Amino acid sequence: MTAPAAPPGREEVLAAALALAAEDEERAGVAMVLALEDGAASPPAAGGDAGGDADGEALARRLRRCWEVLAGADPDVTVQDALAVLADLDVRPEPAPPAAPRAPGEPAPSLAAWRPDGWRRPSWPQRHAEAAHVVQALAGGRLLRVVNFHDTPRSHRERLRAELTSYAERFEPVSAADVHAFLDTGRWRSTRPGVVPAFYDGFASAVDVAAPLLAETGLVGWFYPPTAFLDAPASAQREFAVRHSYGVLDAREGERLAMTWDDLAALAGRHEVCGHTATHAASAAVRTAGEVEREVLEPLERLRQVCGRTPAAWAWLGGTPHDPHAAGDAAVAAAGVRLVTSNALLQRLA
Repeated sequence: MTAPAAPPGREEVLAAALALAAEDEERAGVAMVLALEDGAASPPAAGGDAGGDADGEALARRLRRCWEVLAGADPDVTVQDALAVLADLDVRPEPAPPAAPRAPGEPAPSLAAWRPDGWRRPSWPQRHAEAAHVVQALAGGRLLRVVNFHDTPRSHRERLRAELTSYAERFEPVSAADVHAFLDTGRWRSTRPGVVPAFYDGFASAVDVAAPLLAETGLVGWFYPPTAFLDAPASAQREFAVRHSYGVLDAREGERLAMTWDDLAALAGRHEVCGHTATHAASAAVRTAGEVEREVLEPLERLRQVCGRTPAAWAWLGGTPHDPHAAGDAAVAAAGVRLVTSNALLQRLA
């Protein structure tokens, strides 16, 4: 599958960005294009078609155009926002619905994605450098398409089936082993691009609704459960969700919101299980030795015990990037997790 050659126009980029800003992210698969980065290689594996893209340069041109437009329109954006627009235009089977017209005098919405408390926005030179880095990765074919889901209740089953079916028709399933093989060799195993449907936050609906649809379509899911949610009694799970920034789509009083540990062990037989802290924590909230133990080390050990292997990847609340100088990130690397997912990169750690 070849990326469209022509960069999008300014109005097309802004319309997509406004539509994404107006969309409730908890109610749709959030598509992203991520750069693949190998921190374990020096120099990184060159060339290759990560996901079978015949013309990475065309995709890089499209991303560069998205970044230029957004950077000129909103001082708060990062390359994450340009990658989301690119994915909305090129990956999703149906783009986000157009934003409603603003009332007279109503301020323009921010085009920058939500970030957790404590996150510090990089300077403009740093953000431009990050964008250039990601553009270079796409130009070299080092990319992966990811679609992030959260709660997937029964009321959304048919929409989810249609979305996953569309991805399965256009893309290849991707395991962690596929990512490592590409980073090792610079070669992708298929002529079709790869896609990762990622399911965050440990919802029971991921087991009851999404997992059967993954089996039906042949896709491999990557699951990121905060472990304390699975440990919470069913009667306390709704309060846990409210307290820890979850979005719950259906009112289901009396039902479990979280999957069980047995559910997770069963998922690990076919899918990838990844770390996502104990309580849906942000990296900036994990500083002390006690916080590292509670939010990183204990969850990783529990996942190892239940799934029989070290989690394939790690992600923080808000998708903040790996910082080797931060206590939580250093603990993730020391624990042997090989991949870290952020909003711009899927990075293999040295």
